[in-house]
Amino acid sequence: MEEKAKRTCPNCGSERIEEGIAIGQTAETGNIGPKFKSNFLITGVSQLYCDLCIDCGETVRFYIKDKTDRDWIKKPGSLGTK
Repeated sequence: MEEKAKRTCPNCGSERIEEGIAIGQTAETGNIGPKFKSNFLITGVSQLYCDLCIDCGETVRFYIKDKTDRDWIKKPGSLGTK
């Protein structure tokens, strides 16, 4: 079985990368992540995760673990935003 290559931080060069940290909010009203159309008027959100350098705090990567073949919404959701 192949061993996974060690990722290094692009900011400080450290190999101390914590993987799979869920992105959230203090009010926990739902997931933070990419939005998609799921049905006629219903939208969904895929949970966003990150990998974080423990030494300097740099976010090394953002990603989702959900399926990626979706009808992604590319326009902002708040009124007055462009």
